[in-house]
Amino acid sequence: MSDINGFVNIIKPTGMTSSDVVIKVRKILGIKKVGHLGTLDPAASGVLPIAIGRATKFFDYFLNKDKCYTAVVQFGKLTNTLDSFGEVLDRNNFLVTEDMINKVLPEFVGEILQTPPKYSAIKINGKKAYDLARENIEFDIEPRKINIFSIELIKSISNNKFLFKVHCSAGTYIRTLFNDIANKLSTIATTEAIIRTKSGLFVIDDAVTLEELEDSKKILSIEYIFKSKKIIEVNSILAKKLINGVSLLAEQLNLDKDYSEEFFAMIDGKL
Repeated sequence: MSDINGFVNIIKPTGMTSSDVVIKVRKILGIKKVGHLGTLDPAASGVLPIAIGRATKFFDYFLNKDKCYTAVVQFGKLTNTLDSFGEVLDRNNFLVTEDMINKVLPEFVGEILQTPPKYSAIKINGKKAYDLARENIEFDIEPRKINIFSIELIKSISNNKFLFKVHCSAGTYIRTLFNDIANKLSTIATTEAIIRTKSGLFVIDDAVTLEELEDSKKILSIEYIFKSKKIIEVNSILAKKLINGVSLLAEQLNLDKDYSEEFFAMIDGKL
């Protein structure tokens, strides 16, 4: 299957790293050129798009696409990793209500600054932040702009435990988001479960487990994944200009002059 190009929409299980999944997919399909399109924390599960062969060139495109998550959040409990995999640092008996949560949620919608957690794969002077944190080395992480398109409290599961849905930009740390919400409520929180339900064009309803992939060996073609996008066939001359970053007139691409939507160029029958 070494000439196969396309994508696999995997449901990453809790406890595995995204790199672990890539290794598994590489072994199942017998293909060397495999890569994931955006890291999912080991404690999280859900949609992890995997690119194969020529599809790996779309890494930057999918890395910057928005994501959707569901999350179970336990207020009144804090771990060092902000998730269920960490060491418990603190507990309290402060009871949070749905009304209290709904009152502060609007403050976290839109473009906000977020400081990524110290237990993350962000590089600090060439070393991963979680390695420094485990070595008890002091360091700072610069806050970054993210966008929360929507955040919704779905229901109360039990005392101080709630289910949420979040639609956000790439680069958002869900466990940090709920830690910040807890701080706003003058309490603490741990995100006990995170499921990514959407990553760019990939949704959980179309995803498969590693076991299902092993049985089916099913790969989604590049054309299938981009079926909802505008695709334009271009000749080699125009292709060279596009590759070199030259701006082209809409008319040169047989588009309406006011066309401003995203499109993909097909060269020699290939995206």
